[in-house]
Amino acid sequence: MTLVDAAHASGRGFTATLSRDEQRAMGQYMTPPTIARFMAQRLVADVQQDHVRVLEPSAGGGILAAAVVEALLAKQEDQRPGFIDLYLFELDARLVPGLEALCHQMAQACQAAGVQLDWRISQEDFLLSELALRGQAIEGLLTISNPPFLKLNKTSDRRAHLHSYAVYGQPNIYSLFMAATARLTPPGGKWCFITPRSWMAGQYFKAARHTMLAHLTIDSLHAFENRREGFEEDSVLQETVIAWASGRQLFEPSLNILLTRSQGASDLDQSQVTAVPTERVVGDDEHVMLSLPQSQQDPFEGWTATLRTYGFEVSTGRVVAFRAAEHIRETASSWSVPLLWLQHVKQQEINWPIRKKREHISATAASSWMLVPNAPMVLMRRFSPKEDARRVTCAPYVGMLPGLVLGLENHLNYIYRLSGRMTPYEARGLSAFLASKVVDEHFRALAGSTQVNATELRKLPLPPLAAIEEIGRKVSAKPSLEEIDEVVNRVLGLPVAAQAAA
Repeated sequence: MTLVDAAHASGRGFTATLSRDEQRAMGQYMTPPTIARFMAQRLVADVQQDHVRVLEPSAGGGILAAAVVEALLAKQEDQRPGFIDLYLFELDARLVPGLEALCHQMAQACQAAGVQLDWRISQEDFLLSELALRGQAIEGLLTISNPPFLKLNKTSDRRAHLHSYAVYGQPNIYSLFMAATARLTPPGGKWCFITPRSWMAGQYFKAARHTMLAHLTIDSLHAFENRREGFEEDSVLQETVIAWASGRQLFEPSLNILLTRSQGASDLDQSQVTAVPTERVVGDDEHVMLSLPQSQQDPFEGWTATLRTYGFEVSTGRVVAFRAAEHIRETASSWSVPLLWLQHVKQQEINWPIRKKREHISATAASSWMLVPNAPMVLMRRFSPKEDARRVTCAPYVGMLPGLVLGLENHLNYIYRLSGRMTPYEARGLSAFLASKVVDEHFRALAGSTQVNATELRKLPLPPLAAIEEIGRKVSAKPSLEEIDEVVNRVLGLPVAAQAAA
């Protein structure tokens, strides 16, 4: 039995004793052998030091450490290290005996290859360890990890307090593992994590990204396109990504990042490699969000305008149903106006009323602060199912409903002109552009989530305003996605590759 197979058997034997609720509460999901080897092989590919140190900060069954040792021993003799120091951290005492047995097996394999292996198993929370809290780089360190993923209470959890440099909003424990180990990675050191891809974007992971990118240069990213196949043995529904990085102090925008994709573990060997400039993957503003572009070419190249450039703003609907209950009505009256909910907004179409919701809201002095002018705008669902054809579900509103003002429920975003009125052609053109294939690929690369938030909309590069208006003139009143893609590509003169992708 190989080292990886032995570790896998030990880890799976442990998780088999847990109920689904226990496993979820612990955030404990074991890495499949194929993925463990895939991670380790790329991690050690350029390692040539004679003395390496391997850290697995949330060891579980130790499969990732075993995969690294296997990969190091598989190197040609003149490139193989002479010494390996192994640091394993595992909080659950039930896993320690299996880790000890695995370490003995790894030591025997190393001895047979003429390599000395020393190991230390620490039964403690890595985030509370002296190593993590000290945060000093360790010479020759290779970190590999599949950390637990679960939310922490930043006000009561000691780990969030001690690693506050990586905490913003509601932290997830896996991002603290990523940030804490980034601080330990020296120039020339290597770092590899498999996690949900949510850390790559959004405000909650902003501080963790800043910490990681202050100590690391991202080398490669691999995305699992199928949510079910990354951890199929545990039925984990996550959009998963593997990140490899090198310890560096300087950000070099001239470098490329290697991107690969697979549906799951079974087609890893068929993953095609794309080299993409770092600046297309790692944002250069305060949010430092990461994306996974579909191609080398950037269809937005040369576009520097944003919503703000054209005097537009994006906001969230102000009507929070439970707080506004006294103002929401089942039927219309002389002093009520339409209230639009998420269900009223379809792709490029607004259907009101549908007579399944409380679709009216009083327009009085008491409720006026939560109402918006009845003027042209673009309405967007804040959440869309992953199965939807496009990440953005939006529709132009050109003033077809009665009243001087409208109510917009909190699950809608809306784009409007800050001063003056958006024209109907601007609303139709902007809505069609946001629903186009080229924008869909941009948001899927950036977020990989069901939410396109206001920050991402404000950062979206836009074509010239005249082109947006031309799109609005050429699309029909209720265009299909096929019509939208055809018009948008033709008006914007997108490259042939982008048209083919559409």
